[in-house]
Amino acid sequence: MRIGIDARVLDRAITGTGRYLLNVLQELPNVDKQNEYYLFTNSDYSFDKSFFKVISLKLSVLPVKIYSPFWLNFVLPRLLKEYKIDLLFAPNILVPMVRLENTKIVSVVHDVIPRVYEKYYPYLYRMYLSFFLPRSLKKSDKVITVSQHSKDDLLRIYNLDEKKIGIAYNTASNIFKPAYILNLEKANFISELNLPKKYLLYVGVVEKRKNVLGVLKILDILNAKGSDLNLVLVGKPGYGFKNIETEMKRRTGVIRYFSFLDDQLLAYTYNNAFAFLFPSYYEGFGIPPLEAMQCGIPVLSSNTSALVEVVEKGGLMHDPEDYTAFANDILKLENDQSFYNKMKYNALEQAKKFNINETTEKIVHIFNQLLAAKK
Repeated sequence: MRIGIDARVLDRAITGTGRYLLNVLQELPNVDKQNEYYLFTNSDYSFDKSFFKVISLKLSVLPVKIYSPFWLNFVLPRLLKEYKIDLLFAPNILVPMVRLENTKIVSVVHDVIPRVYEKYYPYLYRMYLSFFLPRSLKKSDKVITVSQHSKDDLLRIYNLDEKKIGIAYNTASNIFKPAYILNLEKANFISELNLPKKYLLYVGVVEKRKNVLGVLKILDILNAKGSDLNLVLVGKPGYGFKNIETEMKRRTGVIRYFSFLDDQLLAYTYNNAFAFLFPSYYEGFGIPPLEAMQCGIPVLSSNTSALVEVVEKGGLMHDPEDYTAFANDILKLENDQSFYNKMKYNALEQAKKFNINETTEKIVHIFNQLLAAKK
C-alpha cells in the first residue's frame, strides 16, 4: 500500500513536531518492509531514496501563513489522487477539509495547549486552530498523540471516542548520548561556541509558555547566593520573546543565547552543561528534557502536564514558579557530588523508557490496521 506523508514541517526550523517526524522517518526503513512511502516536502534532508519517494514541491511566493491552508486543501488532495495514496500521515495536526474518497487519514496531535492555556498564543492563531482542529480530528480515521496526558486532554476537550486515539511517544535522536561516545573534538566545540566554563542549559522555543523568564529568575537567585553558574539558552524566538530578550540583555555577562545549533553541536552543549533547566508551564511531551536525560546530565523540570510522565524519577521537579526550590536543588547538585552522580544515573535510566523503534512500530501498526480495513 502507498502511504503519503505531509513532511512540510521539515521545511522550517526544527521544533518538537519536526523532531518527531525526523526520528520516525529515520526508523521507518528498519520497521516497515511492505508499504511504499511518499514524502511531500521541499526539505533537503538526506532521506533514504531507496526507501522514500520524495515528491519535491515548488515553493510559493505567497507568505506561508496564506499559502499553507491553500496547499493543504487544494494542492495536497490533487497529489494524493495523482500518486494513488492509500493513507495520509499528517504529523502536524491539520488535514485536508475536502473529501478524500480513497485515502485514509492518520493525524498527530502533539498537544492542545492553545485550548488549555490561551494566554500563551496570539489571538489569530487560537482562532485558526479553534476552527480547523476539531474538523481535522473528525476527518481523521485515527489520531496519534505523544503522551497519556495529551490523550486525556483530547478526550476531555474534544469528547473523542477513546478507540480513535493511539499513543506513540516522542523520542530523542540517538545523537544525544553521553560525551564519551561522541566523536567531535571537544576543544574545537568549545572554541566554536565560546561557552562559559560552568553553565545551566535551557533548550526550547524562547517564549512565554516555556517560562524562560522563570529560568532567568532562578539564575538570579543562584548568583545572589554565590553560585558561579552561567546560563546558555538555545531556541528560536517565540511568543513574548521581546520581553524575554530585554531581560536577557540585562544579564549579558552571565548569559549566552543561540537561536539555533545543529544536532552535533547541541549534543555537545548538553554534555558540557552542569545541569538542564526546564520549568515550562505546560508540555504535550517535552523532548528537550529527554535529550538531556539521554546525555546523562541532571534535569530539573516543572511538575506539570506531560513532564511528570516523561521525567518521572529521572529528574528533580517543582511547581514552575517555585524558583527558590529549583535554585536550592541546583545548589545541592553543586555541593554534593554523590547527589549529582545519582541524578546523572537516574537521568540515563529514565531515558531508556523511550525507544524510537517501539514508537515507529506502533505507528506502522496503526497504518496497517487502517489499510487492512480499506482492502
